[in-house]
Amino acid sequence: MQLKLSHSQEKIIADFLCNPTRRLNSLYWIVDKNGSLRRFSMNWAQLSLHSSAHTRNLVLKVRQLGISTYIALLILDSCLFTPNFRAAIVDRKFDDACAKIAKIAFAYDHLDYLPPNPSPQDIELAKIGRLIKDRFGTLTASGEVRDLQAKRNEIRFSNGSSVVASTSARGGTLQLLHVSELGYISVHDPIRAQEIVTGSFNSVAKDCRIFAESTHEGGKYGQNYDLIMSSMDNIGHPLSPLDFKFFFFPWYLHPEYSLPESSAPISPEDNAYFDSIQKSSGSPISPAQRQWYIAMRKTQGMLMRQEYPSTPDEALNPIQDGTIYFSQLMELRSRGHLAVSFEPDPHRPIYTAWDLGIGDYMSIWWIQPDGAGHWYILDNYTASNQPIAHYIDILRAHDALWSRCALCVCPHDVSRRDINLQSYSDALRSAGYSVTRVPATSNLWLSIDNTRQLLDTCIFHERCAERTTCDSRKYISGIDALGGYRLAPPGSHGNLAAQPLHDECSHAADALRTFADAVKLGFVGKDLAFQSHKLSPSEDARQRAYINSMLSI
Repeated sequence: MQLKLSHSQEKIIADFLCNPTRRLNSLYWIVDKNGSLRRFSMNWAQLSLHSSAHTRNLVLKVRQLGISTYIALLILDSCLFTPNFRAAIVDRKFDDACAKIAKIAFAYDHLDYLPPNPSPQDIELAKIGRLIKDRFGTLTASGEVRDLQAKRNEIRFSNGSSVVASTSARGGTLQLLHVSELGYISVHDPIRAQEIVTGSFNSVAKDCRIFAESTHEGGKYGQNYDLIMSSMDNIGHPLSPLDFKFFFFPWYLHPEYSLPESSAPISPEDNAYFDSIQKSSGSPISPAQRQWYIAMRKTQGMLMRQEYPSTPDEALNPIQDGTIYFSQLMELRSRGHLAVSFEPDPHRPIYTAWDLGIGDYMSIWWIQPDGAGHWYILDNYTASNQPIAHYIDILRAHDALWSRCALCVCPHDVSRRDINLQSYSDALRSAGYSVTRVPATSNLWLSIDNTRQLLDTCIFHERCAERTTCDSRKYISGIDALGGYRLAPPGSHGNLAAQPLHDECSHAADALRTFADAVKLGFVGKDLAFQSHKLSPSEDARQRAYINSMLSI
């Protein structure tokens, strides 16, 4: 039965309903993280996003800020008060997207809810909620309806508005797109991440809104990383409707993240860390906040900086617990052997180590022994979809900087042909380079162990932390690739055996693994260029001819 209102009551309600911020802070009920039913009111992070949102928004966040809840209610509010409004929710799993649809349905169903011992305000808001439900009636849902928390993949409103749950939204035109956990999708399903960016994003009209919110995974590569970097580059510049605005919400701004009842001692190292964050951010970090962070770190481990970052750089840290070379890279970092500045020795040989691809990624390392048991890692170059001539040009450019590459250490498939149907080995030798072929390993994990042993003796130049650019595309840096080299998800290889994931990180990792195997087999030495490797007659002749040509200049 519809409520009858006086003219003055209608005006008061109309004025209230014309204010979107008041609607969001008053009308809708949620179940909070403690399982309690409460009226939604925006917290500091939600209000910051709401008050300064752009048409394109990228949110790098910590856990449990309620950003996805805010966007779900924003979608509901927009659907109710904007005819023919179309929204979509894309999440890492279909069930996760449906769970956000369920939040929308729950908030609508409870528009006229009266809590126990209601206040006068509760009574008035329930009346307004009843008016809205009388206008829209029962929502039309599609999907499997199992209980009150229905597993719906779409909700349609009587004013022509709708919201759909998906793992990728392509086709049609949307007024609001919510993409949740793009960081996770970028690492675990990079093809779908690309589909979201090229398909889902392009379904949103330029003057409408996209909210991409996520913690970050995977280090410095992938669709989410590229999106974060491009949005951070926009900071301080005028934004077009198609430019993403960057939002970062660190853990220390959340008032709930404190542990005042704890008095555990805080180490000088931890206090120095908190003090540095406090100084750079200008936000005080209280003893209770420090206690909370230390307590959470006990369970989160190295994922603490991913799940609860203090700075964007922490969230983008490429060295993650559980990756294949995590321990070795962390040890190199602690020694100061990761991304440092030094000059190569002009009197010692420089090797290159290769991972080869046809229409795929190719990665090259430049490596020099120091004569004292260490390996100087001078540079890394990674690109894709290029002929061998391109990489020979890169090789010659490095020759001009240092000295000519003494030996190209290549994997077992070096005789493969490139996109111009010339074998890599023939092309390199025709260019005057010596080539050694490292046999395919019969035990991948033994080969990886060789690489771990090699890493223990490495010193990486800061160039190895820089991304390379080819045809205006930026590629992952060598150090970031090693830091992101990880196991594939269980079952992805069709068996139970643990296998590394073949992704953007694997190419530089495989190139260094080829070199580690060559060292183990004695193909390259730590002092002389060919101390353990005998050249073939043709290789020797080419090298002598090249040296003679140099001497005759």
